[in-house]
Amino acid sequence: MAARDKTVDSLRGIACILLVTLHVAQNRWGEADYLEWYADTFLYIRMPLFAFLSGVVYAWRPLTDPALYGSYLGKKVRRLLVPYLIFVPLIGIAQYTVGFGDPIGLAPWNWLLYSLAPYWFLLATFWVYAAVALADSYGVLNRRTSVAAVFAALVAINVLVNLTAATSLLQFTSALYLGLFFIAGLASVRFGWVRAGRGWAWAMTGATVLLLAYTQLAVLDIWSISSHQRQDILGIVLGITFPLAFIGFGLKHDFLAWIGGYSYGIFLLHPFAILAAAGATRALGVEILPLNLALMSIAGIFGSILGVKALRTFGAGRAALGERTAPAPARVPA
Repeated sequence: MAARDKTVDSLRGIACILLVTLHVAQNRWGEADYLEWYADTFLYIRMPLFAFLSGVVYAWRPLTDPALYGSYLGKKVRRLLVPYLIFVPLIGIAQYTVGFGDPIGLAPWNWLLYSLAPYWFLLATFWVYAAVALADSYGVLNRRTSVAAVFAALVAINVLVNLTAATSLLQFTSALYLGLFFIAGLASVRFGWVRAGRGWAWAMTGATVLLLAYTQLAVLDIWSISSHQRQDILGIVLGITFPLAFIGFGLKHDFLAWIGGYSYGIFLLHPFAILAAAGATRALGVEILPLNLALMSIAGIFGSILGVKALRTFGAGRAALGERTAPAPARVPA
C-alpha cells in the first residue's frame, strides 16, 4: 500500500498517546489514586491496539510465496530484533543509573533472554510475524474458517491457561497473547471489515461502551470474570471491538495521524524521553504532580519524534530504528 492510511495512522496516534501516558502513570503509582485507575483501565486497549494494527498492516502486504520466507524473516530481524538488541541493554543501564522506571528484577545477562519493558513487545511480535507469515505463505489463513479456528485456539489458550505464570523466556507466552489481536487485525482487512457498513460499526461501538463499563467493574474490584487482564474474555474482546468501531466509521484526525506516522520511533524512544523529562523536572524542583505528568507525557511523544528525526540523519541511527541504513532505491516505472 503506497499511500498512508489516515484512519490507521490515527489509531496509531491513539496507541502512542496511551503508551506514553500509561508508562508515565505507572512510574508515578502511589502518588495519586487516579493514576492506577487510568493505567488499569486502558491496559485492555494499549498493547492489543498495537498488535491489531500490526495485523492490519501485514494484511496489506502478506507473504504468499514460501520461497520468500527467508528474506521476509530477514526484514523482520532488521525491523524488530536489531532495535531489541540495542534498546534493551540501553534502557536497563539507564534505569539502573537514574533509578527511575519499573524495578529491574533480572540480572543484566538475562535482560535479552527475558526482556525489559516495553521492549518485550518487539520480541513477542517477531514470533507472531514468523508464525503468521509461514502459515500464510502456504495459504493456511486464506479462508474464514481457518482464521476463525486459529483465533478460537488462541482465545482458548489465553483464557484457560495462566500464561502470566509461565516463564517469559524469549516472550513466547506474550506472543500467544498478541497473536490474538494480530489475527483479528489481519482478518479485518482480508475479509473486508471496512465494507461491512455503518450498522456493524455502530454495533462495535455499542459493544465497546458496554465492555468498557464492564472493565470498570474489574478495575474497581467489584466483579470480574478473571483475576488477570489477559485471561479475561470480555477484556480481550474490548481490545478488538474498539479498533473495529474506529475503522468501521473510517474515523481520522490529522494531528493523531501525524503522531501515528512516528509510532514505531515513539515506541522505541519514549522511555528515554520520559527519563530525561523526569530528571529535568526533578532538577528544577517541579513538585506539582499534574504538571510533572504533563511534562513527561509531552516529552515522551514530541521528544521521541525529535529523536527519530535526529537518528535518521545517519546510518547507525537508522539501523537502531530498524530502518534501512541507506535510502531505498528509487522505483523505476514499468
